[in-house]
Amino acid sequence: MVKPKTILHTRVVSGSGGGPDKTILRSGAALDRARYRVVAAYLHPAGDPGIETLRGHASRFCMDMHTIPERGPLDTRSIRLLLDLCRRLCVDVWHSHDYKTDVLGRLLQRRHPMKLVSTMHGFTGETWRTRTYARIADTALRGYDRVIAVSPQLMRHAADHGVHPDKLRYLPNAIDLDEARRRQTRAQAKKALGLDADEHAIGVVARFSIEKGVDRAIRLFAELHRQRPGTRLHLVGDGPKRAELESLAHELGLTQAIRWWGWQRETRPVMEAMDTLLLTSRTEGLPNALLEAMALGLPVAATPVGAVTDVLDDGACGVQLGGDGDTWLSQLLALIDRPLARERLLCAARVRVERHYGFVQRMRRVQSIYDELLGRPSGANQHIRAAA
Repeated sequence: MVKPKTILHTRVVSGSGGGPDKTILRSGAALDRARYRVVAAYLHPAGDPGIETLRGHASRFCMDMHTIPERGPLDTRSIRLLLDLCRRLCVDVWHSHDYKTDVLGRLLQRRHPMKLVSTMHGFTGETWRTRTYARIADTALRGYDRVIAVSPQLMRHAADHGVHPDKLRYLPNAIDLDEARRRQTRAQAKKALGLDADEHAIGVVARFSIEKGVDRAIRLFAELHRQRPGTRLHLVGDGPKRAELESLAHELGLTQAIRWWGWQRETRPVMEAMDTLLLTSRTEGLPNALLEAMALGLPVAATPVGAVTDVLDDGACGVQLGGDGDTWLSQLLALIDRPLARERLLCAARVRVERHYGFVQRMRRVQSIYDELLGRPSGANQHIRAAA
C-alpha cells in the first residue's frame, strides 16, 4: 500500500478565526485519507482563548491540529517548532494561508524539502506588521510551486508581483451546500430568536476589521433607519475594531437599533432570520458569508470587491453597491421594496452557488493540484466527499 502524503495547512490566527478556517478544518475529512493525511498548524497569540474554539472545530472534522503560541511577532521559537513539526510528520506539502506563513514556508523549505502551496485569501495590511509581511510575501510567493487565488483580482496581484502564470490557479471559496440549506422559514427563525416579526432585519456577518468595512454598513444603516424606523441592524462577528464600531453606533444614535451578536459558532440560525445581508467590504477575496446567504435564500447587497462581482454574476444574483456610496441607500431601498425582484435574485443565487461553489467541487480541484505536484495519478478524485 502506498503511504499517504502529508499536507500541512498553516495559518496565523487571533480570536476564533474566520472564513479560511472553515475551509482548512474541513479539508481533511473531504480528501481520500488513504492518499492524503491532512494536518493543521496554527500560530496564535499566547493566552488567546479563541484557539480553543478552533480546536473544537478541528475535533468535529477529525482534523489533526497543532497549535504554537507566540509571545510577540518576532518569536523565533515558532520557526524551530514548525521545523520540528515538518520533520516529525514528514510533511510533503506546506499549504500556507496568510502572509507570515507564506514567508515561513520559504524559510523552512531550506531545512526540510517539501512542495509549497499558498492560498491567497485577500487580507488587508491593517498594522505595520501585516503590511511588512505582505510586501515580503509578494516576493516569497515567486518561489512557491502553486499559488491559489480565490478571486481574479488576487490572480492579477500575484502575476503583477512575479508569480509565474503556470503556477497560478483560480479557485474560489466554497461551502457545504447541505449544511447551508435553510432549516426554518424567516418567520420561524425570527420567532426563535425573539425578534419582532415586522422588523426588516439587515444582517452583517463579518470580522470586525478595517477591510470588512463594517463602519460603512453602520453609516449606511443610519441613513436607512432615518427613512425606515422599522429596520434593525444585526452585527454578527467580533474583531479588533469592535470598540470603535460601538462608539460610532452611539455617536449616530443607533444604540437601540443595532443588536450585537458577537462571534457565533453557527451563523445559520441568525442568517435565517435576516431579511437582507449587507456586505460593505473595502477589499475581499471571496467571503463565505456571501455564499452562505445565497444558499439560504437571503438577498444580498454587496460592494463589488474581490470575487464578489463574479459570484453575483454582475448583479444577476444580488445588488452590487456601486459608486462611492452616494447611491447605496437608493439601491438598498430598491432591494427592500421590490419583492418580485428579490425573488428573482434569490432563485438565480441558489442555482449559481449550487453549480459553482460547492465544497466537494472545490476539493476535487485542490486534490488535483496536490496530485499534479506530487506526481500522483488523479483518478482518486471520485473519493472526494462532503465533510460530515
